[in-house]
Amino acid sequence: MISIEDFKKIELRVGTVIKAERVGGSERLIKLVVDFGEYTKQAITGLAHMYKPDFFLGNQYVFLVNLKPAKFKGELSECMLLAAVEDEEKEIAPIAPIKKIKNGSRVV
Repeated sequence: MISIEDFKKIELRVGTVIKAERVGGSERLIKLVVDFGEYTKQAITGLAHMYKPDFFLGNQYVFLVNLKPAKFKGELSECMLLAAVEDEEKEIAPIAPIKKIKNGSRVV
């Protein structure tokens, strides 16, 4: 269990994917450039075995934006796409708002 104070440290925001492409040298990685309204960030997601980059392009999703950056195959990931996972990753569904909302909107 975590406290509400710990939960408040997590910054979830809605962003629109404005660029999506495979990461060279990887079968699973996709690089997403995400518009959060006042800024953009890059996310590296390991969903290329289930989704093509075009699946993400132009769509809004929920991202964790205050995660410490990390590199994957030389590409910087500055935020994390949230997804629901079923049956040990046999089904993975990116989390998206049910209607268009302003980029950068906070998820609470």
